[in-house]
Amino acid sequence: MGNRVWFRGVMTGVDQTDIGAASQRLAERLAAWGVADVASLRSELEALLASVTPAQARHFVQRLESTGASWGYHEPDPVARIVTRATQQLVLEPGSTLENAAALEIARTRPVLLLGNHLSFIDANALDYLMTEAGFPDVAEHMTVLVGPKVYTHPIRRLASLCFGTINVAQSASRASGDALMSRREVARLAPETFRVARERREHGDHLLIFVEGTRSRTGAMQRALPAVSRYLESGDALLLPWAVTGTERLMPIEEGTLQRARVTARMGTPVDGSQLLQRCEGKRALAMDAIGFLIADLLPESYRGIYGSPRTGGTPAQEIARSLACIS
Repeated sequence: MGNRVWFRGVMTGVDQTDIGAASQRLAERLAAWGVADVASLRSELEALLASVTPAQARHFVQRLESTGASWGYHEPDPVARIVTRATQQLVLEPGSTLENAAALEIARTRPVLLLGNHLSFIDANALDYLMTEAGFPDVAEHMTVLVGPKVYTHPIRRLASLCFGTINVAQSASRASGDALMSRREVARLAPETFRVARERREHGDHLLIFVEGTRSRTGAMQRALPAVSRYLESGDALLLPWAVTGTERLMPIEEGTLQRARVTARMGTPVDGSQLLQRCEGKRALAMDAIGFLIADLLPESYRGIYGSPRTGGTPAQEIARSLACIS
C-alpha cells in the first residue's frame, strides 16, 4: 500500500455511467483506512462524485500518484477536497467544533500565518473541515500547509494533503525519519527555495499553516517551537494567527495507520503583528518562537501545553513578551 499506484484504476476513465463502480473502489480503500463501512461510504461518495467530470477524475488519479515527488508547492485538487471533507464528516464525533471562529474574519481581508501545535497527520484536514462548518470555507480554500516529506510517502496521506495547497519542506534529522532523512547541507540548500515559494504563496493571497514544533508530538504535549520557523515571520506585514487543536491524536493515533472516531476541538487565538513580535524579541529567533509557543499553549488545556505549561514564578522573557503583544482587532 505504500507505493504510488494504490489508487490506480479507481476513477480512470470514469463517466456518469460507471460512477457507481468508481465509488465502490474508492469506498473499499477508505474503509480499509477505518473511515466507515463500505456500503455507507459508497452511498456518500456516489452522491458527492456525481458532478465530477472525466477530466477532473483523470487529474485526481494523476495527482494521487505524483504529488510530493518534487520539492516546492503542490496545488489542491477539487475531487480530493470533496473526498477528504466527506471522510472528516464521518469520523469527527458530534461536538467537534472550531472555537473563537470569528478571529478568522481578518483572514478575509489579508493573508495570515496560522501557527499551531501538531498532533497527527490530519490536523490540517480537521481544521479545514471545522473552518468550513463554521462558515469560513473561503478561508479554508486559500490555505497552504507546510509539510514534511513523510506526508507524501503513503497514498492515503497524499489524498489528505490534496485537500489544500502544500509546500514540501526538507527537514533536518531531528525532525525527519526513514526515507525523509536528509543531511544538514541538503536541508540548508533547499531552505531558500522553500522560503521563496512560501512568500510567493502569500503574495497570491494564501494563508500559510505552519506547525511550529516541526513534527507531531508523540505524547500530545507541546514540544519546543523551532527557531527556524521565525523566518516566515520576517515579512514586514506578517500577521500571525495562533491556533490550537485537541483530539486529533485520538482520531489518528500515532502508532496506528487507521482512523478512529473522535471529538476534535480547534481554537483560534487573537491576531498578532509579526513585526512587533520580532521587534520585542530584538531579532532573537528562539525567543520569538517561544513567545508564539506560549500564545498557542494558552489556547490548550494544561495537559497539552508541555514545555509551555504552567508559568514559572515571575514568568519567562518569552511569556512576558507574549503577554505584552498588542493585538489587532
